[in-house]
Amino acid sequence: MKFFDLHCDTAYKCYHDNLLFTDSSLAVTPKKAECFDKWHQCFAIFIKDGIKNPFEYYKNTLDNFKRKLKNKPYNLTPIFTVEGGLLIENDLTRIQEMHNDNIRALTLTWNGENQIAGGADTDASLKDFGCEVITELNRFGIATDLSHLNKKSFYGAIEIAEKPIVTHACCEYVYKHRRNIDDNQLKELVQRGGIFGLCLYPVFLGEDDVFENVYKNIFHILDMGYEDSLSIGSDFDGADMSKKLYDISSVPKLYEYLKLRKINENILNKIFFDNAYNFFYKGKTK
Repeated sequence: MKFFDLHCDTAYKCYHDNLLFTDSSLAVTPKKAECFDKWHQCFAIFIKDGIKNPFEYYKNTLDNFKRKLKNKPYNLTPIFTVEGGLLIENDLTRIQEMHNDNIRALTLTWNGENQIAGGADTDASLKDFGCEVITELNRFGIATDLSHLNKKSFYGAIEIAEKPIVTHACCEYVYKHRRNIDDNQLKELVQRGGIFGLCLYPVFLGEDDVFENVYKNIFHILDMGYEDSLSIGSDFDGADMSKKLYDISSVPKLYEYLKLRKINENILNKIFFDNAYNFFYKGKTK
């Protein structure tokens, strides 16, 4: 099968814990992803709230992981994103530097408030500087990731973003959590050509059977008519996962489960690969 994952924290973990990309303790490794014929993986460079010298930390993490990808497997196409707009500080030229580094998406905040907007743990709105940041992201074709934003900042940002995305979240309709998004947010995202990455983190899905909760989220989004706007944003290596869906090698089991629940295989292929591919590579051959 083919798999396109919109979010993992493997690059951060490799740098922070001084691990090789082949380390078996990671949830995402070449060995564990041998089950995929084609594998497009978004590797997030995570910038935690309050970190000192965030741009230097970003560069060190990115350079470190690129070195570890030199002998990447044949099936992997790596894509780099940034989780946490703190790295911009007050310098808009850093967005051009991110573009030069081939960063494809920026998550505006983590859970706290920064110079751009308010995260899920805050009540802050999108700031004037945040409007400038999104305008620059638009100019360089970098997707604006609305994951982690509170609702005030979400609605402010999506009005400006030309390429909006939610890389890793779940549906508030299925399970209420401050990090999940509601049906109106989904509607706004889809109407603007955005894509939604369903997160596999049990805390966002709900604490019952993880496969069943993934199914409930997918069923709800399909019921809304959004089969062309749904993808997967696992959050592997960034969250404590279920034993049933612990690492990337368990993704084919999830796919088979969803087939058994009567989700059409053509739709599953959209969710697990095609929709994300089309978002990032419109007009290119798969």
